[in-house]
Amino acid sequence: MQKCITGLLALMLLLCTTATVYAQTVTVTGIVTDERYEPLIGVNVQVKDTTIGTVTDIDGKYSLSVSGNQSVLVFSYVGYLPQEITVGSQRTINNE
Repeated sequence: MQKCITGLLALMLLLCTTATVYAQTVTVTGIVTDERYEPLIGVNVQVKDTTIGTVTDIDGKYSLSVSGNQSVLVFSYVGYLPQEITVGSQRTINNE
């Protein structure tokens, strides 16, 4: 009886661990451009309410790992108003 209970507890623990692994991160990429479609260098791209973020490179490109579809990206740059975009099912988000 004791072995059965121990086995059940181990199985339950394994199932809980699997559920945690299922909530994986996803990578979102994109290019940020101005109104003339010129790439913007150094745009801050941050996951809202976190310290997770990056900046765009010389070609306006960025890549960022987020915790899931509910994540909101905040794009901010000097001289422009910040923009917020919910990731949803998108894996490429280009911001103009």
